[in-house]
Amino acid sequence: MVKPLHRKLFRDIGRHKAQFIAVTITMFLGVTIFGATYDSFQNLQASYGSTATEYHFANLTVSGGDVDTLVAEAAGTDAVESVEVRTVADIPFRVGDVKLLGRIVGVPATGQPEVNQLKVIEGNYLDPETPDGVLVEQHMADHFDLAIGDSFEVLAGTDWMQVTVQGVASSPEYIWPARDRQDILTSPDNFGVIFPSAELAATLTTDPDNEAVFYYVDGEPDEETTALLSGRARDLGATNVYTRAEQPSNAGLSEDLKGFEEMAVFFPIMFLLAASMAAYVMISRMVHSQRPHIGVLVANGFTRGQVLRHYLGYGLVPGLVGSIPGAIAGILLARVITRLYTQMLSVPVTLVQFYPTTLFGAIAFGLVASLLAALAPALVASRVQPAEAMRGETPSGGGRQSIFERLIPPLRRIPVSWRMALRGVGRNPRRTAYTIVGVVLSLMLVLVSWGMIDTIDHLMTRQFVEIQREDATVYFTQPVSRADVAALEDIAGVAKAEPALTLPVSLSSTTDHYETALLVLADGTEMHRFASTNGDWIELPDRGLVVGKAIESLLDVEIGDDLEVKAPGGITLREPIAAFVDEPLGTMAYVSRDRAETLAGTELPATSALVAYTDDADSAQLRNALTDRPEIAAFEDAKALYSVMQDYMVLFYVFVGVMLAFGAAMAFALIFNAMSVNIAERNREVATLLAVGTDRRRISRYITAENLLVVLMGIPLGLVAGYYASQAAMKSYTSDLMAFDLYVRPTTFLWAAVAMVAVALVSQWPGLRAVRRLSIPEIVKERSA
Repeated sequence: MVKPLHRKLFRDIGRHKAQFIAVTITMFLGVTIFGATYDSFQNLQASYGSTATEYHFANLTVSGGDVDTLVAEAAGTDAVESVEVRTVADIPFRVGDVKLLGRIVGVPATGQPEVNQLKVIEGNYLDPETPDGVLVEQHMADHFDLAIGDSFEVLAGTDWMQVTVQGVASSPEYIWPARDRQDILTSPDNFGVIFPSAELAATLTTDPDNEAVFYYVDGEPDEETTALLSGRARDLGATNVYTRAEQPSNAGLSEDLKGFEEMAVFFPIMFLLAASMAAYVMISRMVHSQRPHIGVLVANGFTRGQVLRHYLGYGLVPGLVGSIPGAIAGILLARVITRLYTQMLSVPVTLVQFYPTTLFGAIAFGLVASLLAALAPALVASRVQPAEAMRGETPSGGGRQSIFERLIPPLRRIPVSWRMALRGVGRNPRRTAYTIVGVVLSLMLVLVSWGMIDTIDHLMTRQFVEIQREDATVYFTQPVSRADVAALEDIAGVAKAEPALTLPVSLSSTTDHYETALLVLADGTEMHRFASTNGDWIELPDRGLVVGKAIESLLDVEIGDDLEVKAPGGITLREPIAAFVDEPLGTMAYVSRDRAETLAGTELPATSALVAYTDDADSAQLRNALTDRPEIAAFEDAKALYSVMQDYMVLFYVFVGVMLAFGAAMAFALIFNAMSVNIAERNREVATLLAVGTDRRRISRYITAENLLVVLMGIPLGLVAGYYASQAAMKSYTSDLMAFDLYVRPTTFLWAAVAMVAVALVSQWPGLRAVRRLSIPEIVKERSA
């Protein structure tokens, strides 16, 4: 009794192979994306975790204050396995003709540090016999093409000192080369890290042994120890205290991991939802068209359970055929993604492992989606009453005007062929609803990916063009006066120069702390614009702090509340919040220079200057002119930084581009399935029209018009649903490091709508070809069988 149903199953699949192939492809894509993203997430998480353990990545970092006392007290704590006091400072480097503000991190010359150890990739570790030898962090070495034995200069006080590359190293602290949490995206031309001996590092700064790093037992987090050490560090005057999770590089990587994790769930769910809908539509229509056959089967002794299992098979077959190779393809793709990613970022340890749970989970994911799609139609089939089903459907009632004709009376006078299309939409609400749902899901798939690309591009432009208006930032060898900054305007090509002072600070409310940077900018600055959270551009106020909008929730404060600001040198003051600003990158604090000097009680120096060029300036020549001046230690090209940011996003663009391509393919499969079944189930009415002499081309135009009308009805709903789905996707990535507020270009909506119309036209072509080949005798024979 089972074998005939098996034969029927495979014959039906053969008769509707195009639709089954479309469903199988959608299942394959959804499962592939799940396997690729989730395995990539697990591989990267394992790689970062292994790196942290193998290289003793610090659980807690404390900068400033009395670190020696803190270390002495921590020595008696059982939870602390290792502790290291080191010298860390941002000082100017000169590599060839390029000046940049780099970072030195002192390490023991006689052997690896106990905390934050290094992986020497080329050359050798430091040698006490070579006092000017340094290890260069891999990103800097790659960018400047530094080889073993090459030399460059670092600023020691007021004099430039030559150092020699003894080795190239990677560090768990700089897998992502971030200067700090508020400057997480940096250009290699503007930031690099070297590791000199502790003795050499102490001579390069006036504040040696200024940082302590703590590694807990087995590297495991310990909230109680962290709270104890953090509180004590702040009591001892620390200006910056952060955990491993908050460490700038690790925080940036965590955002990427979060992205992989979100994509590993969000995209597959959307794709498999679309695949399930395609399967549901196909199987539902098959059950509807086969009601007489089902009645015959039940009347001849087939049980309702056998009928149920038979129609579940229409979901099981494409589910298996799509899910098994999809899971394998996803795992293989994850290996490529993992190696590409870790190689790009110079992750010290790369782990590519096989996770059985991903393989079987991906297959189960696809099978559950396909079986759920088949369940409702299969239940309907199993409940068919034989006598009623074998009588067939008898239309009741007469024809009536469509809803369009009732709403717009002039439509009642349009040609008959157009009225047929209008009435066809309402004549079969089930068919219309299925097609509209297909269009909505297709647009959601396309807009989520396209919206991500638009959002990132818009946010980069907003940050580096609209908010940061300077053309360059120059850093001085030592603090200078306003007059010294103004003197830069005498250089040909410099339109304006404004003084700036950047201080690492800790902001505190009654509930929490937040480490960030305080920027002291000129009153009425023209170099930096401030966007309020309501979208208006505002000026830097005469009194009060302007802070990033994330501070509102991080510190549970509102406008008018006082914040305690703790700056280097034991300086502590209180200042109210004047405004929250909406900036895509970082969560900074700003204050006007006049207000800062009033609070300090003295004139403040400038450590850097924001520079704007004249319209006819040659940026390359101007860079040379500025960096040739002895008082300028480093130069940062704002426009070049924008280009570098775009380069950093290449991997993101590639990934989202693949999602967009997959989404487009799935959208085509989804609409193709809907269109093909739409046409296939019209055989009887097409045969009737042919029998009364209607031209086949006219029938094709009628079907096309009806299908396009339904697609046009679904497009507005799809655009709205796609927008909100995109908004939900982008919100999941928002943090204090980056604010991903959705932005979709108006042209994106237009092109997405045009794409849906184009897909509908192309996807119905095979069905229309079948209409042109339709034989009236065969239809009559089939209906009478």
